[in-house]
Amino acid sequence: MKSDQLDPKLLTIGQLFDDSGGTYMVPIYQRNYAWQVEQIEQLLDDIKDAMHDGKSCYFLGNLMVTELKETPTCFEVIDGQQRLTTLYLLLTFLEGNNVLNIKHQERLRYESRPRATEALRRVAPGFLRLSVSSAHSSTTEDGGIHQAYNVIRQFMNQHFKNAELSQFANFLRDKVTVVRASLPRKTDFNRYFEIMNTRGQQLQQVDIVKARLMQHLDQDAQRACFAWIWEACADMDSYVQMMLTRGDTNLRQKIFGDDWSLLTVSSFDQLVTIHVVADDITNPSTSLTLDDALAKYAEMRTAVVSEEQDNVRFRSTIEFPSFLLHVLKVMNGNENEDEGHLDDKRLVKCFEQFLENHGAEKSRRVQEFALKLLRCRNLFDSFILKRQYTTTNSDEGDWSLQRLVKRSSKDRPIPGYINTFSRGSDNVEEDGDVDPETNDLLILQSMLRVTYTSPRTMHWITRLLKLLDESEGAEVTESDLADVLRNYARNKVREAFPLYEPPCGFSINRIVFTYLDYLIWMDRKNPEFRFSFRNSIEHFYPQHPDEQQSGAQLSEECLHLLGNLALVSVGVNSKFSNSLPSAKAYNFQNTIEKQSPKLQVMAEITRNGKAWGTKEVLEHHNAMIKRLHSDLELKSQANAGSELCHVG
Repeated sequence: MKSDQLDPKLLTIGQLFDDSGGTYMVPIYQRNYAWQVEQIEQLLDDIKDAMHDGKSCYFLGNLMVTELKETPTCFEVIDGQQRLTTLYLLLTFLEGNNVLNIKHQERLRYESRPRATEALRRVAPGFLRLSVSSAHSSTTEDGGIHQAYNVIRQFMNQHFKNAELSQFANFLRDKVTVVRASLPRKTDFNRYFEIMNTRGQQLQQVDIVKARLMQHLDQDAQRACFAWIWEACADMDSYVQMMLTRGDTNLRQKIFGDDWSLLTVSSFDQLVTIHVVADDITNPSTSLTLDDALAKYAEMRTAVVSEEQDNVRFRSTIEFPSFLLHVLKVMNGNENEDEGHLDDKRLVKCFEQFLENHGAEKSRRVQEFALKLLRCRNLFDSFILKRQYTTTNSDEGDWSLQRLVKRSSKDRPIPGYINTFSRGSDNVEEDGDVDPETNDLLILQSMLRVTYTSPRTMHWITRLLKLLDESEGAEVTESDLADVLRNYARNKVREAFPLYEPPCGFSINRIVFTYLDYLIWMDRKNPEFRFSFRNSIEHFYPQHPDEQQSGAQLSEECLHLLGNLALVSVGVNSKFSNSLPSAKAYNFQNTIEKQSPKLQVMAEITRNGKAWGTKEVLEHHNAMIKRLHSDLELKSQANAGSELCHVG
């Protein structure tokens, strides 16, 4: 190969890290490892799904490198270091569980970053006990790498048993592939990044779906209306009323009624007519004078800017491709929870099947889908939680469940955002307290949101949209929606935590912890608590107690019982380290209250003068089992459940 040519190679993960694969150096100009729980779990989910689907191979993406001049078998990582580091940590986990050995250790390092290199070294087999020392982690290790390893460890422990773990390891090694493209050594990397950052967007699956749906519409006006609806719905972070009628309050009133809240148009033909009229007004065939044109533009521009300044504060729960799949399920009346139905990688295939099922009716069904898309998007904005960023909450934002209503300011109509189930639009401040009815539903939705982080597992959203669509949102109460969500969660808990063979330790599904936290919150109604993203199972009495501390002893049988466990964030898990329960309860009281109501109960027991030993763990364990079974309508079996769960 000439030195000025690109050298692409398709490699399995095994080949990428084996003796012939070489070593990889992350240069100092690259950012630190930054992947969070969602990106890591998405990668693991994708590989797991490919394995379960029986795929002969699974392509993971590209890795851009350049070969170092002084060391021909060492590559400088130009693009793809986040994925590469995550794969390295995954291989480390699999090696530590004795299901894979491809000698990848020391094949990834960081230029002039001893903390990152040390973190990689210390999560390797043989260093796991040392790696949990909070004192050491805070001074010499890269916390992001250490946290990522914990995310991988807990995900794999929760989703795979021993035999299946070996199958996963073999699939990863032999069937998962990447393209390693080696850039010429003389490449101007500044120019490379400039080109990468400014190149045209590749055609996405949503673009393909849009084109294929529109080709079945016969009239230009229909196609224009479809595109108008599609583009408005595609901006998931803004309320659809604002995007569909930007700066045109009269048009907003025609489509969403006098209060601007819910869609009042009942057919696609109505929308076509409205759009044609609106387009004629916005783009008249008769010429305007220059002064009139400038005045009209200034008026519309001012209205749009004024409205969008407030509208940008929201962030959607899901992306547009996932939302399209929810709408398709609602339209098809499909409640099947096969994850493939919400897998955005299958977006084109799902819509091809939709079109194939309707033969000569394709045009009519596409029109119906356009109306359904707009209606569901309107309902989604009003009844499904978002993330809100205002001056009154932190940089991380807060959960929001608000609907858009019309208000007035200086005799002109403006959009306002109020709690979804507020009894009126005049007596609730936009940034004020959440009313109890809305708050209960907000807590339930946020509980499910942090439990099912992958978009393909958010079937609860489909359930709510289906109920809302059937009633068009007008007659649905907070209780109706809450009942749907509670029943959904209960069924998931029953599946995950069977009465006579309850799992323990890392095998306990996340929904068990989050639903218990919800039940305890219901009992206590702590107004300050908000569900946050947590995926680390914390042993309140640690697996490897700090030898410098003294406290009660816990039997090995009780260590991994539900009564000794709580769900916390990876960062909090690292802070707690190997401290005994009394140290955690007193030193991290504010942290505990924000993390988990269940953990708060455990800490209160400890602070009330009781040593957290075998007796306390069993008592708390049985209390939690009883609380779960009571809610799951298993009252007659609650006592039997307590007996079954006693240990020792």
